[in-house]
Amino acid sequence: MAYLTREQLTYVDNTVRQPNQRELTAMSLFRTFNVPAWTTQTRYKVMTTSGQATDYVDGADNLPVVDLAMTEATSNLTDIGIAIRYSRQQVGEAQQAHMDILNPMATRARRAMAEGENKIIFNGKHNSNPALNINGLTDKASVLGVQESTAPVAFDDMFVDGDNATTSNNNLKIRNWFQDAVGMITHLAGYSNAKPILALPQSAIDRLNRPYNDYNPQMTVLSMIQPWFSQIKAIPEFEHQYFGAKGNKSDLGYIFLNDASIAQIPIAQSVHALPQEYHNGWTTIPYTERLGGLVMYYPHAFVQLKGINDPKNVK
Repeated sequence: MAYLTREQLTYVDNTVRQPNQRELTAMSLFRTFNVPAWTTQTRYKVMTTSGQATDYVDGADNLPVVDLAMTEATSNLTDIGIAIRYSRQQVGEAQQAHMDILNPMATRARRAMAEGENKIIFNGKHNSNPALNINGLTDKASVLGVQESTAPVAFDDMFVDGDNATTSNNNLKIRNWFQDAVGMITHLAGYSNAKPILALPQSAIDRLNRPYNDYNPQMTVLSMIQPWFSQIKAIPEFEHQYFGAKGNKSDLGYIFLNDASIAQIPIAQSVHALPQEYHNGWTTIPYTERLGGLVMYYPHAFVQLKGINDPKNVK
């Protein structure tokens, strides 16, 4: 009789539970915190600060002060899942041919779970009932409470063939824009020495890595801005086709800090197997996880980058 041994099932279980680091985009960028297993909503405090300096005269008693406000917010949790399914016939044929059917199934299940985590953190989960929504980083800045900045020129319009002057000017505009956007983080009280993370679609990173102009092929905008960031990360979920209204053609990016005091991901149930199911010769092993969207304690430590691609160039 064809069957999977206990050792084989343990291999499958360990593989699904322990994704490859390259797949853990969201989980590698943000720390997690545990909440009770059956939690459906978690509450937390959101911090906002405001204040602006003014001229000072000796003896003045009306200096403006920095205001700090703490408001309570909630974040919903949701379940994601995938199942491994195989038949006696499949196992038997594989054993007969000395083939490995475990690794492809377990690897794909593992990847699917990581993709599910990434989608919730970056794109959120939106329902017909807004009360059940989970906001993602691609939601509107006004909804998330994050800062925002729009590029002066789309990255795909930076380079003008045969016109070095315009190309150089566009590149300089983008370089200076990034410097100003980083300043939106480093000018926050207590973060003057911070090196934030830059997250962009891979296509945007590729465009920033093109030569500054024909006279300086060794220099790129990417190489100029790299020292300002602790890391530059490619995020597929920031591409236009993964978020927004149907027909959206605008990508976005982020500059942000990821300290545990700024943002974390709530985990109620880590990836785990449910009881196996057997029916009509087929065995199914479901795996589930319960987690929430990104809990942002300090939304001002995030800058949403808009206008980075030209929608007219999207086919």
